[in-house]
Amino acid sequence: MTLLLGLSAAILGMSPVVHADDVVTASDDNGGATWKSIENDTYQQRDHFAAGARQLSARLDAQIQELKAKRATMSSDTKDWDLAMKAIDEARSLLTSRLTELAQKTTPEAWAAAKDNVGQAWLQSQQLVDKMNGTVTN
Repeated sequence: MTLLLGLSAAILGMSPVVHADDVVTASDDNGGATWKSIENDTYQQRDHFAAGARQLSARLDAQIQELKAKRATMSSDTKDWDLAMKAIDEARSLLTSRLTELAQKTTPEAWAAAKDNVGQAWLQSQQLVDKMNGTVTN
């Protein structure tokens, strides 16, 4: 519930506090870019950041597909799952919009602030995915 409230706050433009240390995701062990590998990139490293962010975005897409496959096998008690899945879809949209906003920033200060927003969106998406992966399906 707290995650949904945090996501709702983010969608409404409020800034929920999400700390990288609060999120431990198995997805960071799968190779490729991790948030930690790009979170300290500077404006001058924006190409590196963009490449890493594309990898993270693709990873989220793959995670969503895995969750959808899991949902396809469920036979009961799907209401909570579907609600949580909706939150993940909203988190995906938020990440996409924040990446679009980041690409439009042309000063180091504006870019850094937008990059932080991308990080919040990424971490929120991973919290939601991890929560979904921790649920028991039947």
